[in-house]
Amino acid sequence: MLIVIGLILSAVTIALLFVILLGVFYAIDVFLELPYVASKKDKVSTIIELAQIKKGETIVDLGSGDGRLLFKAVEKEAFAIGYEINPFLILLTIIRSQLKGVAGHVEIYKKSLWRADLKVADIVFVYGRKKTMKKFEDFVYKNAQAGTRIIVNTNPFPDKKPVKSKNNTFVYKI
Repeated sequence: MLIVIGLILSAVTIALLFVILLGVFYAIDVFLELPYVASKKDKVSTIIELAQIKKGETIVDLGSGDGRLLFKAVEKEAFAIGYEINPFLILLTIIRSQLKGVAGHVEIYKKSLWRADLKVADIVFVYGRKKTMKKFEDFVYKNAQAGTRIIVNTNPFPDKKPVKSKNNTFVYKI
């Protein structure tokens, strides 16, 4: 009987710690300019399809979150770089990359996405709120190389015309 009570108390303690960690995770996001919003599976599929990733290309994800786009890019034999400032999401991406055995193909930087090196990118993934899209547009077009493909999720760039779009996902080429 004492063993059962001990197991129940342990489970409750673990559940409470999990809830506390989630609270901290979301509290951090409240103070960020761009909070974490996970891309749904259908959007991830559309983003990867429109990116037309080729073996050996380098993908940069601005605000890489939990790394789901990075891992999909690696499945296409690309090298993936993520910029993220939320330490919990960075840790999650690192753990997942090690568990998936792709740690050598994924880099994650704890750095503001506004300091990202886009010159190495063949493809850049962007997600932002409507009010930040002009800033993203200016940043990407100023810092990426000619020929870079930009895949924008949900909110299009305000002053550029996409070369293609599908499922509220937009493709631009510099």
